[in-house]
Amino acid sequence: MKKIMQLLCFVVLLVTSVVSHAQGQLTSGVQTSSLDASISNWVHSSSDMNKNFYAVTYWVGGDDCGNYLKIYNATTFAPTSGQVLISLHHAFTRVRIDNDNNIYVLYTDRTFAGSTSYKTYIKKYNSSGTQIGSRVQVTSSTLASDIEVASNGDVLVGCMEGFNARVKVFRNMLYKGYLPLENINTSYPFALQMDMKGDKLVVGYSTKVGISAQLKIKRFNYVGAFLFGSNLNLSSLHSNYSETGKHFVFTSNQIALRDNWDVFYVSKEGITSAIYKTKKLTTGSLSVFDTGNAKIDVDISNRLIISKNYGSVGSENNKVKLYSDADVLMHEFDLSSKIKNDFESLAIYDCEFLVTGIDRKLGGNPLSYTYQSFHQLFNCQDCRPNMGATAVAKFRYPYQVNQVPSKYGPLDVTELCLVDKLLVDGSLSSCETGYFVGLSEFNPATWTDTLLLHSDWVTPLTEAPNDINIVSFLPPGYHLKPGKIYRFRLAVGSPWDAVDIFFEVSCCKRRIIVLDGDHQELELAFPKEDVTHEIPDNGLEILAYPNPSKKEVTLDFSVFNSNNDIAISITNLQGRKLYQGSTDKQKTIINISDWPIGIYFTKAIIDGKTYSKKIIKK
Repeated sequence: MKKIMQLLCFVVLLVTSVVSHAQGQLTSGVQTSSLDASISNWVHSSSDMNKNFYAVTYWVGGDDCGNYLKIYNATTFAPTSGQVLISLHHAFTRVRIDNDNNIYVLYTDRTFAGSTSYKTYIKKYNSSGTQIGSRVQVTSSTLASDIEVASNGDVLVGCMEGFNARVKVFRNMLYKGYLPLENINTSYPFALQMDMKGDKLVVGYSTKVGISAQLKIKRFNYVGAFLFGSNLNLSSLHSNYSETGKHFVFTSNQIALRDNWDVFYVSKEGITSAIYKTKKLTTGSLSVFDTGNAKIDVDISNRLIISKNYGSVGSENNKVKLYSDADVLMHEFDLSSKIKNDFESLAIYDCEFLVTGIDRKLGGNPLSYTYQSFHQLFNCQDCRPNMGATAVAKFRYPYQVNQVPSKYGPLDVTELCLVDKLLVDGSLSSCETGYFVGLSEFNPATWTDTLLLHSDWVTPLTEAPNDINIVSFLPPGYHLKPGKIYRFRLAVGSPWDAVDIFFEVSCCKRRIIVLDGDHQELELAFPKEDVTHEIPDNGLEILAYPNPSKKEVTLDFSVFNSNNDIAISITNLQGRKLYQGSTDKQKTIINISDWPIGIYFTKAIIDGKTYSKKIIKK
């Protein structure tokens, strides 16, 4: 078919959207640690929470060498403890809170002060950070291990003991017995991850790396009983799964369990060119849920949170995605700048979740900075005691914001393109039991509605979503008119709170180009800050292939013969930056598998000149 150019104002949006409901941040990035600058190792952390408290452990080398614990009240966000020194040896830590608000810390330590012998221990603290009893040795091994607390209060520690991988059981800090996993040659690299929902336990562990790696996942129905006259635990095996050529890593939050036995886990494939995948293991199938190195956790209502890094090495940009129990994306959360460039751990309990990280840049000189542990708290329901309903609204696809004179001074009016879906995001509203939509033609000079188009609560009453479609509230036969200003009101309750946002519509000089076959491209006039499509005088151009692509795009800069670093950024049609990084290679591969279908624009600065390339995700 011949190329046909048609000027259009109304088209179906190329990018599909998903519904999300009210959620928001409860705290900003809060500094957890109070340490001097670390000059030999960065601050690493793990975390856990329940409805009453949350706890963060962190360790650091250098002047403040050691393992630390800090505890917070989950209602007031205030610390209930100071910075508690767990040990003077820095190594991995894991932390868990039981139903009675006791805090258990698993860690590696010297056998005594000044010793060169190390073993793995647990300590128990109350919610004020006071240690209860003495430390208890778990195993003489220092290999990676993990900790969970059963519903009856038993503390389970997955570990290596001699040549045996097993889950050891402690009750009231006394050893009771063990659940066997496998006999393993401990000269191999070993990693272990655990999670527990009620009395359902999943243990994931791996030996070796590379093509000979063995990753295994075992699910158990846990019972706190032991074989008569023996310390062999009587928990029953639910299922057994294994993979070859994949393995776990030592960091926390690499496996998560739902109470229907579904397991999410992060596996690593390869060594020098490692590939990370988050997989979902059900009773009868295995699928890849997401790509990239991630942290994962599941709450008591089976919601899943998973981290995602949209940046690159040396310039990370971590975010957290929240999914419903049916794996529907509810919301993607931006993180504090104190956390997003080095994400360390996450924990979720009944839709409230905690993230931890380090305020640093990879490769930065530690002598020039003070690297500290930070945390941040979110709630996907965002409604806490003594909070009233709060309305928050923004346009999903703004073209640009114009200022017009009004009775009360300059008024921000958002210009919306009629080629886009006209959506309002109300998902950051809080504490609502229902939402109300008002829509009218508006005169800013008199600050009055000149024509009321809609005014009513939306039924059935529910939280405000992220896809409130303006068009669905227009009277029959009415069309939005360029040149007019409209007021959109979102109210939530109860008691109710309202917010007004103003908009106008235009065709935005966008056009559809229909090409041979079933492939369509969208061209448009861009705001000033978007990518230009002018090629510098030297005539050189970035190569991109395959283009269109579903999974990966290779950007090829070989024609430039540059010896300098190349700065790269990629934006979508709305100007949102989805990728930013740099490379000193002639070719770089960008993973676009989880980007929405649509058109994106690459900008590369090469030897001081700007080049651009359009890429298409199909």
